[in-house]
Amino acid sequence: MEDQQLANRMIGDLAEEIRIDKPLPHVTELIYCLTRSWYNRKKPLPPTPKETMLFAVGVGLEQVLLKQHRQHIGCCNSNPAPCPGYDGIHYDIDFLDYEEETGELKSTRISSASFIERMPETWKKQVLSYLKVRARTLIILPAMHLMGDYKPPFPDLRVWKGVATQEEIDTHWEWMVMRRDIYLDAMERDEPPKQFTYQEPWECDNCAYKLLCDARQSMEGD
Repeated sequence: MEDQQLANRMIGDLAEEIRIDKPLPHVTELIYCLTRSWYNRKKPLPPTPKETMLFAVGVGLEQVLLKQHRQHIGCCNSNPAPCPGYDGIHYDIDFLDYEEETGELKSTRISSASFIERMPETWKKQVLSYLKVRARTLIILPAMHLMGDYKPPFPDLRVWKGVATQEEIDTHWEWMVMRRDIYLDAMERDEPPKQFTYQEPWECDNCAYKLLCDARQSMEGD
C-alpha cells in the first residue's frame, strides 16, 4: 500500500535540509529568470516535490563524486564579510579538479549521445561566469546522465571539457553586469522585473510563479 502522506513528509524534510541561502546577487540568480529570482527572494513559494527531488539528486552526487576535490570555491567562503563578490556578483563554484581547473557537476536527463548539441544555455552561462571570476578559459563539466543514452544500463557519468575564448567570456560578463543592474534595481523598487522578458522560454513551464506573471501581464494589458 502506498503511503503518500509519509512520502510528502519525507520530501518536506528534504526541502528543509537542502535549502541554501545565497548572497545577493548570485550568479545562479542572474543566469535564470530574473522575475522568478525576485519572487524567490521577496515572496517565496515552497519548492514543488519534483523541484526538491531534482535538487536533492544534485546535492547527493556532489557529496559522493566530489569528495576528493576542493569544493564550493566562492568569494564569500574566503573573504571577510561583507563580501564584495566579483563586480558585485557572488558565486560558488562546485569544485576544482586535480589540476585546479574549474569544475561544475551536473545531473541531467539529456542523453549522453546528444549532450553537446543539447546542453542548456543556462549551463553555458554559468560556466562562462566561473571562468571570468577565475581568469581561466578551460571548464570541466562532469555530467551524470540519469538515463544514459536511453539504452540500459543506466545511468552514465561523462566528463566533458570545453574551452572558451576570452571574447566569449568578456561578452558574457557584460550581459551578467547588465542583468545585475536590472535585478538590483527591481529589488530596490520592490517590484519584480517585467514578466516574460528575462527568461529562457522553457523556464515558464511548471513555474510556481507563472500565475502571478499571467496576472500582472493581464493587468498591464500587454
